[in-house]
This record gives sequence, C-alpha cells and structure tokens, in this order.
Amino acid sequence: MAVTKIHAINATIGRAIDYICNPHKTDDNVLVTTFACGRETAEYDFRFALGKTSSPDKNIAYHLIQSFAPGEISGEEAHQIGKELADRFLQGRYSYVFATHIDREHIHNHIIFAAADNIDHHKFRSTFKNYYRIRDISDELCAEHNKSVIKDFRETGKTYNEWYHAKKGDSWKAQVRKDINECIKAALSYEEFLRLMKEKGYEIHGETFGEGAAKYISFRPFGKDRFVRGRANTLGPDYTKERIKERIEESCHSPILKNIRDEGAIQTKLIDIPDEKKAESIGLAKYEDRENLRRIATMYEELGSLGLQSREELCLRIKELNTGSHQDKRNAADLDKKIREFRQILSVAKRYAENKKYGDNYQKSKDKERYEREHDYQLRLFEGAKSWLKNTGIDPATLKIRDIEEHLRKLEADRKAFLVSSEAKAAEHNRLKSIEESITKFLDEADRVPPLQSKDRNREF
Repeated sequence: MAVTKIHAINATIGRAIDYICNPHKTDDNVLVTTFACGRETAEYDFRFALGKTSSPDKNIAYHLIQSFAPGEISGEEAHQIGKELADRFLQGRYSYVFATHIDREHIHNHIIFAAADNIDHHKFRSTFKNYYRIRDISDELCAEHNKSVIKDFRETGKTYNEWYHAKKGDSWKAQVRKDINECIKAALSYEEFLRLMKEKGYEIHGETFGEGAAKYISFRPFGKDRFVRGRANTLGPDYTKERIKERIEESCHSPILKNIRDEGAIQTKLIDIPDEKKAESIGLAKYEDRENLRRIATMYEELGSLGLQSREELCLRIKELNTGSHQDKRNAADLDKKIREFRQILSVAKRYAENKKYGDNYQKSKDKERYEREHDYQLRLFEGAKSWLKNTGIDPATLKIRDIEEHLRKLEADRKAFLVSSEAKAAEHNRLKSIEESITKFLDEADRVPPLQSKDRNREF
C-alpha cells in the first residue's frame, strides 16, 4: 500500500535536493537516481528548463512523495517502484532527482522534478486530474509488484460519481447512467441509441428535437414508478439529450471504430429482456427470440467473412489475440524506455550545446577566475552536461542534436502507429470474445443450433 502527495517548490530547491539525497537516509546515496540532470547540478538544470518558458508561474519544481506501509517493502523494491512511477507519470519530459529514504519504519520515496519540461518547455500544472493520475499509477504499480492497494470506492468497481450517488441513496440513477453509457458506446446513431435503451427495458419520453419538443429527455427503468430526467442537476451534464447525441457522434468519429464497427460488429450481445417484463407481454418474448436468432445469424455471417468456420477456430483466434496483447505490452514498454532514454540524451545535449561557448571562452580567457565568477551558472551547466554525456558513453564532440531529434521523432511515430495497431487488435479481441460468449449462451440456453442465414450451410458452430 502506498500513499502519495505532491506540493510545489518555489524557493530553496538546492536545500530540498540536499535533504532527499541525505546519505544517512539513502544507504550512502545507493538509493538516489537522476534523470536528464546531474545530482550536483540539478538546481541549475531545472532553472535552465525554466528559462525556456514564458509562464509567470513562480514554481521551480514539484516534490512528489510516495509512502509505503511499514514492513511491506524493501528499500530496493521501493526504489524500483518509485522510478517506475516517475517514468510513467513524467514520461521522460521532466528532469528529476529521486531518492528512497529507509531511515524510518515506513519506507518512502521523494521525487523532485523540474516545473518546466525539456521538450516543449511547458510548465507543469498541479491539478486534481494530475493528482489522481499519480495515485492511480502508484496503485497500479503496487498491484503489479504484489503489494496492497488502498481500499476506497474504486475497489467496488464504481466510478466516483457512482460511488457518491450510491452513498446519497440514489444508486438506481447510477445504473441509468451506466446503461446510457453502454448504449452510447454501442450505437452509431441517436436513433439506434434509443432502440438499444428500449431493449434494456427503458421507457423513454421527450427524446425528440425541434419545435414543440420537450426540453428534457426522460428515462424510466423497468420496475421504477417514476421517470428520471436527463438534465445537469439530475443525471449530470453528459446525460442531456443534446449531449448524448454529441457523445454518439464523437464516438463514431474514432478512427479505430470506423474501421471495425459495422452492422455485424455492433450486435455482438443478445437481448435479455427481464422475465417480469416478458410475463406482461407475449409479444416481448417473441421479439426477444426473433431478434436473438437474427443477431446470432449475423454473427455467423461476420465470422465466416473472417475465415472462421468453427467455434474452435474462433476460440483459437481469441487466444492468439490475447497472447499478442501480452507481447504488445512488452513491445510498448521497450519503445517507451527508448523514448525516455533519447529524451534524456536530447535534453542534456541541448544544455551542452547552448553552454559550450562558455566552456570554450573559459579555456581562452586570460583571467579564468574572473570569467568563472561572471559565468558560474553557464559553466556549471556546461560541465555538468559534458560529464553526464561522457559517463553515458557519448562523445560530446561528435554529438549531433539534429540526428537525435530525428531519431526521437521516428520512435514517437512508431509508438503512435503501434498504439493504433494495438488498440485495433484489442477491439477485435473484445468483439470476438463478445460474439463467442453470445453464441455459447444462446446454444446453452436454447439447446439448439439457430438457422443460418448463410450460403454456407456446413459451418461447424
């Protein structure tokens, strides 16, 4: 279990770095790591990045603390988790100094990072969104390393809004939001959204637009006596009929969905009308049977178009995609690592190049002591960058920033293309998995093979 907090530093950055790098707390600095800066020159390196931004914000750095439960973790493992937290959250854009303190019962990490990034020279914004992102990444890492995670509303599988409204006693509205969200994701049009909601057993009023139409759309779930309006102070601003329509359009414009969502792909779930509702109307029961038969036939047609002729082939394809997903995650991690490495090299290389003239002039100066006093800041940056590059195995004399930038752009383009491909595979996996679950459910419950609406009558499903 790890607790995180973050605060800004607008003065005494040197003292803060000296504190976290105290050798008595960090096993003689064994548990100290830096990124895109030197331990001794970190304050100058941070200010160099800050000098590139025009933001009036006076913050120099941010101090992130990650504390673990007493006795749960070793110093070395805490240091590894802390480094992964810094790398995932900062993404190789910000210089940082990171130290793990083991002098207390609760081992904890200190990460001090520059308030301006080295790539676009933008100032870091300390927002609730960033805070919760830090906490989420920390929890993910604790889970990956088999450590406990703080128990809160997320343990129930609910979003914050669902948890909050459940606590207030209107959890059925949270279910309405969930159903609306699911239908928005599945629909390609507003009309289809309405149809899907009705198939879930909802009665809907005020769904039309134009002159004379009701101001709000209203939903009544099966088993409830009253409607709930889709307005900002009832369900939330994302659940008005105008916003629902916008969200459907935004979802349909996703390039990945454009490639994979067609009529067959959408209907990968069987209709499941509540028994109580079907008992009230024989027509609903007949509609459920007829519609499910049609959807199953559509699924078979779609699978046939993919060259899948049996349930065994379908399951094998799902397994292949699942195995590929694990490999994709490893490949993505390797690409991310390379990108961070080259961002670090680029940052230090720029610092070296911009201050090299001061190092050259120092060597030529007849009064070296005076020149050093006048240009102490620039000389520290130059020497720190030069030392870092040499220790990394890079010859500063042959370094070409343009080549590094070009290679970094290629890596980032590869990462973007890989992400699109990976998401498409994940979408295909989810789609086929949904089809497989629906087919299994249909055959198990009906104990019969549905009539195929296909030219190929010999399929083995």
